[in-house]
Amino acid sequence: MAVFALMFYSCDDFDTDLEVDNVENPTSLQIGNEATADKLFQNWYNTVDNYYGPGLMFATMADQTTMSWGNMGMRDMSSEPRVAWNNASTYTYAVATENYFNSLHAILADANAIVAGIEGDMEFSDEDKYESLGRFGQGAALGYLGLVFDQVWISDETGALNGGEPVGYMEAVELALDKLDMAIAAADRGSFSIDSQVYGQSYSSEQWSEFLNTFAARILVNSARNEQERNNLDWQRVLDYTQNGLTFDFAVGQDGWIQWWPDFIGYSIYPGWGRVDMRLIGMMDESYPQYWPGADPILPPASSDDARLESDFEYLDYQDFPADRGTYHWSSYRHSRYDYWLGSGFTADLYDMLQAENELYKAEAYLQLGMISEAAATINASSRVLRGELPPVADDAAAIAAAIHYERMIELMNTGMGLGFFEMRGKDLLQEGTPLHLPVPGAALDAAGIPVYTFGGTTGTPGEDYSTGGWR
Repeated sequence: MAVFALMFYSCDDFDTDLEVDNVENPTSLQIGNEATADKLFQNWYNTVDNYYGPGLMFATMADQTTMSWGNMGMRDMSSEPRVAWNNASTYTYAVATENYFNSLHAILADANAIVAGIEGDMEFSDEDKYESLGRFGQGAALGYLGLVFDQVWISDETGALNGGEPVGYMEAVELALDKLDMAIAAADRGSFSIDSQVYGQSYSSEQWSEFLNTFAARILVNSARNEQERNNLDWQRVLDYTQNGLTFDFAVGQDGWIQWWPDFIGYSIYPGWGRVDMRLIGMMDESYPQYWPGADPILPPASSDDARLESDFEYLDYQDFPADRGTYHWSSYRHSRYDYWLGSGFTADLYDMLQAENELYKAEAYLQLGMISEAAATINASSRVLRGELPPVADDAAAIAAAIHYERMIELMNTGMGLGFFEMRGKDLLQEGTPLHLPVPGAALDAAGIPVYTFGGTTGTPGEDYSTGGWR
């Protein structure tokens, strides 16, 4: 397969292709390779947030966003009862996994080449900066493959690993974290700016390190496929990451969909496309139904002590989705928090990672480590009180766990791709039959001569490949 040809360079190939002698008079080859490294964040961002990816269907599978439109498998994968993912290469929406899979492997190949050049004789204008970017590319590609797929072909600057055979998702995640640790170390010893690499922003190496620490926590916490796996994570490692994590909201500039593509956010909030699943409104107003109650297409407005119901959500007294596709898709609210971006002509900043995301990982780490007071204090100093204007949560483990889940679903909505799905997955809350991860795309399996397989409905191992729990 072409993508694996990109992945499995040898070290000798790297050294030959990337060798440059004089940084004071850089050759076009050095300039080209720095340009490749400069694009690693953008290529990752455009891959995970792309319309032609799993982000939209993950949001609907998590019952966080609702849409009955067929695009990118949304209607199929949010149908009730849940069904298996159609992994045939001929499936209309096969592109939702194929593009994501191929693009992440291409990013990994580019990142591997950059790191191999640094490890070899190539000169870079700022070695710490470009090592951090290269290691980020490795960790981000491996990590997001491990978050989504059941198995991963892994490689790094030394070439193919594990004899060219795939590994399980947790082994891929561990390798991703090792690479992110190296990216953090390079950022911590360096003194540089991340500017053109993240459109419209300028982040110091210290701020970049904060982002990388929270990014690593994101990968680790969200890797679990069920509650038992989540409880067994290395929570001290999570706490260590978050104590060095974001102290600000990590913004990504936008250029009107010219070269930066926050597609899953755009389609989730654009009028006529996504709406907020009723479950979330019912979480904010306990008297409101969490599931559409009947054939009447109109419900009265909800009310809530959470100030964000007014600030972040818009009430609608009509439906966009046809009833014959299932009234369970209906909702009386849309997510309006980022309407300023729509009004800007898609040029205002969006946020891939909020400081609140870091604080929620930190709070959960404290909770898992038995540090109840610290967990409550962390929650109460963050979005629950600051934006939601809700009363502080008590020093009670069950109340803290509920508050963490609530904040992840409400506050982090339409930031990082898949966060709602990963949260529901790790708490055994996905509706019964929902795939817990996706198979390697059928086209890649066909090309490699591997039998096509899939997950979901009743296909796979219960509780490991598809959900046997559910919030309902």
